[in-house]
Amino acid sequence: MCGRFALAYPRANLIKWYHAVTMPEIEPRYNIAPSTDIVVIRDSDTGREGLMMHWGLIPPWAKDPKKLPLLLNARAESLAIKPTFKHAFRRQRCLIPASGFYEWKQSSDSKSKKPFYISSKDGPLSFAGLWETATVDEVVINSCTIITASSNELMRTIHDRMPVILPPEAWDTWLTPSQLPDDALMSILMKPLASEHMQLWAVSPAVGRVSNQGEQLIQPVNE
Repeated sequence: MCGRFALAYPRANLIKWYHAVTMPEIEPRYNIAPSTDIVVIRDSDTGREGLMMHWGLIPPWAKDPKKLPLLLNARAESLAIKPTFKHAFRRQRCLIPASGFYEWKQSSDSKSKKPFYISSKDGPLSFAGLWETATVDEVVINSCTIITASSNELMRTIHDRMPVILPPEAWDTWLTPSQLPDDALMSILMKPLASEHMQLWAVSPAVGRVSNQGEQLIQPVNE
């Protein structure tokens, strides 16, 4: 799964990388948690746009989001068949930029978990995501979820799931609002980013507390 990540790249870099026509004003964030607003990249009539969305998908039919499970992640393997996700999977796909993400590894004694920070060796991570628009109490809410799949070799040493990370050559296909064959979309999702493009290291348990922020959270610590 992916339950915590960082985005510390300058706004100008995101505009350049994604060829975005719009991008919200942002500050570096090193401990982004579910139920907060995050940067999302999607296609629009005028080109790619960056905007803020609530992290935790709210389906358009939801009358009371508080009664829903927190849909921060969606399993790639079942997107085409789950009612909660299949409409967005076919029509409303997005990218979620990140500098890196955190995952916790179970200790050998099973009594504690150790956090690790995972990032790319060459640029941003672009998580595959889905977005929806819902109206709750007459308020329009744009929300999103991060897609996960089986881990690559590097990540498998920590966890059996990881966010789907799309390379630049897959962005155009993934972001098109046109309906594409499910098989074509699944072929994109089921190719985990090669381990040689990623790096990871142990970090302080301080990242486990959402109120903790700052660049020190991603600094390596001795295992």
